[in-house]
Amino acid sequence: MTKSLLELLDVAPRDRPVAVLLRHAARGPLPAGAGGADVPLTPAGVRASKALGAQLGERLVALHCSPLVRCATTAAALGEGAGRDVEVCHDRLLGDPGAYVYDSRRAGENWRGRTHADVMEHLVTHDTPLVGMVSPRHGAARLARHVVAQADRPGIHAFVTHDVLITTTVSRLSGRPLGRAEWPGFLDGAVLWRERDAIRMHYRDIDHRWTERPRLDPGAVADFARWELARVVGMDCPADFFLAGGAFKSLLTGRAPHDLDLWATSEDDRRALVGTLESRGACRLDRAAFADVFQIGGRIVEVPDAIEPSTLAARLARFDLALSAVGVHHRPRSLGGTLDVQIHPFTHQSVEWREVLLLDPLPHPKYALSTLERVRRYAAELGYSGLQAAAARIWAIFDAADAEEQQRMINRFDRTARGGFGVREEALARRR
Repeated sequence: MTKSLLELLDVAPRDRPVAVLLRHAARGPLPAGAGGADVPLTPAGVRASKALGAQLGERLVALHCSPLVRCATTAAALGEGAGRDVEVCHDRLLGDPGAYVYDSRRAGENWRGRTHADVMEHLVTHDTPLVGMVSPRHGAARLARHVVAQADRPGIHAFVTHDVLITTTVSRLSGRPLGRAEWPGFLDGAVLWRERDAIRMHYRDIDHRWTERPRLDPGAVADFARWELARVVGMDCPADFFLAGGAFKSLLTGRAPHDLDLWATSEDDRRALVGTLESRGACRLDRAAFADVFQIGGRIVEVPDAIEPSTLAARLARFDLALSAVGVHHRPRSLGGTLDVQIHPFTHQSVEWREVLLLDPLPHPKYALSTLERVRRYAAELGYSGLQAAAARIWAIFDAADAEEQQRMINRFDRTARGGFGVREEALARRR
């Protein structure tokens, strides 16, 4: 027997966070030959959203939505109906462009000569990505981890989105391609929550435990890079550069990256990279240590001063943590327009062992305190171990330094680290 959304929520746990991937309420007809981004809800759709919100009541603790008007209106009406003063947070993984699209302009070509149903059927049954879109398998994994990670306290967390995202995600996670009769109607959706090492998903008569272990495989890394680069510099950026560093942890955590580090391969490419950011309306922020910093598309982008080394493999070898030694080489059209992925062998080992591993040799021992702060931060974010071995190695470097160098190491920590995790305090206590 097919269960309604409310029936699924009735059996969902009340003592933990529950994410609801929810289709927006009833909208007006979409205009022929257009995407219909500005099509609003019908009055009946607004009333139905408020009624659903009233049934959720105090269980509703968070509202996220695609920025499109019909999703934003649905989310606001849910909160009003529930009598909850809950901020509505726009989330571009839910739409505009969504977890499956990295280039909206190019992806629009998929609807030329195809119906919306044709595109949906491709996404649930074929592994080959459509133009301007990522692998459906990678998109589903990212979206599922994202909504569960965002649901950070007990209660219902609503993620208002579109039918294509729900249909594809349920199909890919369950391994059961949904037929047209199973696609979600208005205010229909899937319920997900964390259950030990799995994500539990309920949708109508589907009850599935998704246990795919997070990993950094080349295909997922490339798709993540496409999605992130498209929103900040565009896939036609004329610069030759690397996206490399800790941003790819997002594939493991489901959370948005703290920042994106874009390493140019020459002075000319660095100027082209900065120029592209500025031409796209990026806001320049205060400089970081050794980098220009911008904000664009909801992301912080750092463009380091360093333009050496000029190969991705050499750049990755200069990172201190194995989990940071992941990168993509973006070549402009003049050089072939490719995205080449490289992942350090120790990175796979770090993920497999669930340990924060240091690269050997440590490339920048004078910044070892900043390295220790990242070790502790990564371990906290990922639930990884390996802290004692890394700390022993770093404190050995610090303890072997003379008093003046120890103070310089503390000063470098103050300039380059985010701070926290007790590193500075412990260094002061150990200082000669």
